[in-house]
Amino acid sequence: MIPYISQDWCWEALMTFSGAEIRDKFISYFRDKRGHLHLPSSSLIPDNPTLLLTSAGMVQFVPIFLGQAPAPTPPRAVTVQKCARAGGKDSDIENVGRTARHHTFFEMLGNFSFGDYFKKEIIPWSFELVTKELGLEPEKIYVTIFKGDEQNPADEEAYAIWNKDVGIPAERIFRMSRKDNFWGPPGPTGPCGPCSELYYDRGPDYGCSNDPTKCGIGICECDRYLEIWNLVFMELFKDENGNFSPLAAKNVDTGSGLERVALVLQKKNNNFETDLFKPILDEVCKIANVKYTGGKPIEQKPGSPEFKIDTYIKIICDHVRCVTFLVADGVRTSNVGRGYVLRFITRRAARFGRLLGLKEPFIHKLVPKVVETYGHHFQELRENEQAIINHLRKEEENFAKSIERGTALLDELLEREDAVLPGKEVFDLYATYGFPVELTTEIAAEHGKTVDLEGFQNAKKEHKAVSSVGNFNINIAGDEALNEVVKKHGTTTFSGYKGISDEAKVVALVKDGRFVDHVEEGEEVDVILDKTPFYAESGGQVGDTGLLETDGARLEVLDTKKHEGLHLHKVKALSGVLEAGQSLHAKVDAEKRNQTVLHHSTAHLFHAAVRDLFGKHVTQAGSQVGPNYMRFDFTLEKQPKPEELRKIEQQMNDWVKQNAQVVTQEMSLDDAKKTGAIAMFGEKYGDTVRVLSMGDFSLEFCGGTHVSQTGEIGPIKIISEESVSQGTRRVSAYSGPKAWTYLNDQLTYLSDASKLLKVRPNELANQIEKLQESLKDREKQLQKMEERMALSRVPELLAKAKKVGVVTLITESIDNLGADALKSIAEDLKSRSEQTVVALASSSGPQQVSLVVAVSDPLTKSGVSAGELVKAAAQICGGGGGGKPQLAQAGGKQPEMIPQALKKVADMVEDKLSQKSL
Repeated sequence: MIPYISQDWCWEALMTFSGAEIRDKFISYFRDKRGHLHLPSSSLIPDNPTLLLTSAGMVQFVPIFLGQAPAPTPPRAVTVQKCARAGGKDSDIENVGRTARHHTFFEMLGNFSFGDYFKKEIIPWSFELVTKELGLEPEKIYVTIFKGDEQNPADEEAYAIWNKDVGIPAERIFRMSRKDNFWGPPGPTGPCGPCSELYYDRGPDYGCSNDPTKCGIGICECDRYLEIWNLVFMELFKDENGNFSPLAAKNVDTGSGLERVALVLQKKNNNFETDLFKPILDEVCKIANVKYTGGKPIEQKPGSPEFKIDTYIKIICDHVRCVTFLVADGVRTSNVGRGYVLRFITRRAARFGRLLGLKEPFIHKLVPKVVETYGHHFQELRENEQAIINHLRKEEENFAKSIERGTALLDELLEREDAVLPGKEVFDLYATYGFPVELTTEIAAEHGKTVDLEGFQNAKKEHKAVSSVGNFNINIAGDEALNEVVKKHGTTTFSGYKGISDEAKVVALVKDGRFVDHVEEGEEVDVILDKTPFYAESGGQVGDTGLLETDGARLEVLDTKKHEGLHLHKVKALSGVLEAGQSLHAKVDAEKRNQTVLHHSTAHLFHAAVRDLFGKHVTQAGSQVGPNYMRFDFTLEKQPKPEELRKIEQQMNDWVKQNAQVVTQEMSLDDAKKTGAIAMFGEKYGDTVRVLSMGDFSLEFCGGTHVSQTGEIGPIKIISEESVSQGTRRVSAYSGPKAWTYLNDQLTYLSDASKLLKVRPNELANQIEKLQESLKDREKQLQKMEERMALSRVPELLAKAKKVGVVTLITESIDNLGADALKSIAEDLKSRSEQTVVALASSSGPQQVSLVVAVSDPLTKSGVSAGELVKAAAQICGGGGGGKPQLAQAGGKQPEMIPQALKKVADMVEDKLSQKSL
C-alpha cells in the first residue's frame, strides 16, 4: 500500500514543472522505475485505413490488442503520443478557446500493458506518480469507477484498490455510468472494459456553483474538477450475440493529457497560460497588437470585448499549433479527408485573426514560435520548419483572395429574416469562396441562425464535391478470420528478397471474411501461405502477381495485400481444386517484378535528386511504384521549371552510370535513426527495420525490392509533372525497358511530324512557330472580315429598333456570329444615340450561345446596367457572365431559349425606365 500523504498541504507547496519536465517525468517513471519500453509517438497520419487522424495513444497498438501483432519485449510500453481531434464525434473544436482545457491537438501521456500487469499495479502507480513524482495534493484527487448496469457488474475490484490499497476515502470515489466509464468495443464485437478516471479539484474559484448538488463530478462540465488521467481496463470480449466473456490476457491502456497536467502543476487559469502555449500566445498578441487579459472564471465577463479578444487569441494559439504538427507529419491542404481538416482549421484561425484586425496572412509567422516551443522533443518540426511556413502561407494567401467577397455574401445571408441559411447558398460559399461549411455553421450560430445541412449535402452531391471529415473513430474489431490465422499460425515469412519462387503451404483460404476449405475453378479467394516470395503492397510498391501451382490446380495471383503481417494472395482459380493445408509452388511474374524493382529504385534516386536541387526541406508525400511507371509526390511550394526537371533527370542518370552499389541492412529502429536514414512517407516501422543505401547519395528506410547496382536501372525518363494539391507536386517517370520504349516512341512521333512539315527534327519547333503565326494572322483577317459583314447589318437593326419613351431599345438574334462580332455591332449601335440599350444574341452551334448588352452612359446613371441585364439573360439560356454597366458579355448552352432571354432584357429595361419616368 502506498503511504497516504498528510493533508497538511498548501497550494504554495505544490511542485511546479515545465511541460517538458512533466513529459520527461512521465516517461522516466514508467521506463526507469516500472520497466516499460519507451516508444516514440506515431504519426498523426495513422497506419489504419479506418482512421483519418491519430486521436488516441492506443492507435499504434491496435494490432497488438487484437492479437494481430506480437507485443514488444517487455510487454509494457510508455509513449507521448501526438493526437488530433478536429472532426467527427470526437471533435473538440467548438470548445477550443472557450474552456480551459479543449484542443484540436494535444499530447497524450500513456502507458500500456499487453497481457502483463493490471489493476492492482496501475492504480497505485498512477496515484504514486501524480502525488509523489508530480506533487499533487492527495486530498484533491477524486476518482471514478464503473457503477455497473444490466450488462456488466460494477468494477468493485477497482473500488477496493482505490479505497483500501491507495487510501482514497469513499466520498471521493464516484460510481459512473457506462457512457462515462466503460470503454468499447468500438465495433459490434471486440475487447472492452471499465475505466477509472483521476480528477483534480482546482477549487471553488473554478466552479460554476457553490451548491454541491449543482457543481460536481458527473453533474456539470465546468473546470473545477478536471480529469487528468483515464485508466482503461480491457478485461472483457463482447461477441456477436452481445455476450461478454473474460479476456485471457487482460490489457491496460491509459491516457493523460499533458496540457491538463501542466495547467494544474503550473497553477494557471487555463491551458493557454502554461509554458506549452504562453510563448505562442505572446507572439499572437505581438503580431495583432492586442492585450491578453486572462484571469479566473469568476473574474471574467463573458461577452465583454476583453473576453472576446482572449477567446480569439486562444483559438488562434490552438489552431496554429495543430496545423504546424499536421503539416510536419505530411498532411497537405485539400478538399478531401485529412487535407480538408487542415484547410478548415487553417481558415478558421484566419477568420479569428481577422476579428483581431489581422487582414494579411499571419499564421505562418507563428510557426517558428511553435517550433521553438516543441522542436526539442519533436524533431520533425525543426526538420520541416520552412516547408510548414511555405505551405501555410500559401493556404492563407489563397483564402485571403476570396474571404472579402465570401464574407460579404455571408453577411447578406445573415441579414435575411430567415432563421435557416439555405444549403445551396452555403455550398456556393464553400465551392466558390472556400468557406468550410463548419465555419459557416459556426458563424451562423453566433447570429442565432442554423444551416440547412441537408440542402448543403444535396448541393454537394450535385457538384460531385466529396469530403470525408467524420471518420475519426478507432475500428478495433478487425477481420476475425485473419486475426485467427495470426493467432494460430503467426505471420507470413517473406522470401521474396532472395528469389521470385518458393515452395509453400496453404495456411488458410478466406472468402468474404470467412474460412473455406477449398477453392474450385473460376472462384476468387484470398490465399494465405506460411511463406511467400510475393511482395505485399506497402511503402508505395504495388503487390506482386503471378501463379500458385500444385499437381492438380493452377491459380492466378491477381494482387498481394498485407494485413498485420499476413500476405493475402488474391487469386482466381484457373483450373483444378486447391485445399487448405496443401503444399504448392509459388511463382512471381518475373517481368512485372523486375520492372517494379527498377521503378522503386528510381523513386529513391528521384527523392535524393529533388532534395539535392531544392533543399532538405523537401519531403516525400506519397508514391506508387509498379511495373508500368514510377509516381512520386513531394512537398514543394512552386512548380519546378523545365530546366530544373532536366537537372533532376540528368542527376538520376548520372547516378545510374556510376553503377553504385545498393546495400540493404537490417538494424534496430533506434540504430537506423542514428544513421540519418530518411523514413518513407506514411510507413509504420517495427523494432527492426531495413535501411537501403545507394552509393553515398541515398539513405532511406525501405522494405521494398531493389536492384543490387544502380547500373541495372537503365535509362530514366521523367514523363510528366503536375500539381496534386497546394504545396504538393507529382512526377511520373519510366525506367529501363519502359524508358527505352517511351524514347523510341517519341522519336517516331518526331520523325513523322518532321516528314509532314518537310523539315529536319531540329527545325521542327521553328516551323511550328511560323505556322502558328501564320494561322493567327489569318484568324485576324477573318475576324475583321466578319466584323465588317456584321456592321453592314447595323442599318437593318436600327430599322427594327423599339422606342421606349426617348430610349432606343434594340433586342435581336443574329445567327452564326462570334462574341467579338456581336460586341462590335453593339458598340456601333450604342454610339448612334445617347439613349440606347442594345441586347444581341447569337448561336454558332448546338449548346453555344453568345450574348452582348450595351447601354449608353446617361442610362447607366439612371440605374440601367448592362451587367445585370446580360446576367439575367444568360441564366435563361443556361449560362452566366457579366461585365461593366456600359458593356457586358455572357454565354449559354440553350440556343432555343434566346427569344425568352431577349424578352427578359426588354421587360427589365421597360420596368427600370418606368420607375425612373424617363
